[in-house]
Amino acid sequence: MTKRAASLGLIAILLVFTAVSALAATKTTTIHVKGMHCKMCSASVTKALKAVDGVQKVDVSFEKGTAIVDYDDQKVTEERLREVINSTGFQVVDEKTE
Repeated sequence: MTKRAASLGLIAILLVFTAVSALAATKTTTIHVKGMHCKMCSASVTKALKAVDGVQKVDVSFEKGTAIVDYDDQKVTEERLREVINSTGFQVVDEKTE
């Protein structure tokens, strides 16, 4: 009886952790970035974003002036991603500026 209760308790714990994990959603955002002029610029932004916990994928284009980021919204916010980009010396803008 004790082994069965322990097994049921373990199953219940696993179900709870699975349900909590399912609540975390991967989001994708496109952030417009002003001031990037070369591959080194986009590499700098890419490196900074990849260092953030919760960021899963990064695609930065200096030609387009964008950073497309896939992230776990339970670990990081879009506002934090914008702060990270601004901290690299480039400027997040609301719309693409040419």
